[in-house]
Amino acid sequence: MAQPPFPCFAWNSESPVQAKEVLTRFLEVRPNADWVLIGQDCIQSESQLWTAWNCASRRWLRSTALARSLDAEFLRYLSGTHHVSEAFKRAGVRNKDTSGYLLQLPQADSTDEAHSDCVPIHHDFSTSESMAQSLLSDLGFQSVPMEYSLSKEGASRLGMKFESEHEALTDSSLIAHIVSAEFPS
Repeated sequence: MAQPPFPCFAWNSESPVQAKEVLTRFLEVRPNADWVLIGQDCIQSESQLWTAWNCASRRWLRSTALARSLDAEFLRYLSGTHHVSEAFKRAGVRNKDTSGYLLQLPQADSTDEAHSDCVPIHHDFSTSESMAQSLLSDLGFQSVPMEYSLSKEGASRLGMKFESEHEALTDSSLIAHIVSAEFPS
């Protein structure tokens, strides 16, 4: 089944950010923990977002999440790590970032009693977009069109390792990186 567009919104800053200031302000203005601020070059495809969301949401519904909140569990999967603190370092906004992403994690519903899969509960994308515009304005960021692009720099930031400079980055390798969060390193 095809997923709806993931509520992910790109932003730019006129000058490099100070991460601590941005995150403090973000935590003050976000309406709830469904909203997540992601660092530069970390979001690269719809399938990357939906895979990390699905993995995190299933764990959350099963009450087996390693993180104390769904947003942190999502970051853990996005970063391909078993360690929550490492996930924040990898996928979070960093000093000197000049762009990034704001996303809203859709609520999930189980497809069965074992929580073997989940589906997003319907959400209104235009409402998410309107809220994102308001949050980005509160943070002093400019909203820019969302364009997905594979980036080795972004993948490396998320903790992916490449055997050689000629190794290709694919959507499948991003998905494998997310799934690797299931295994302790």
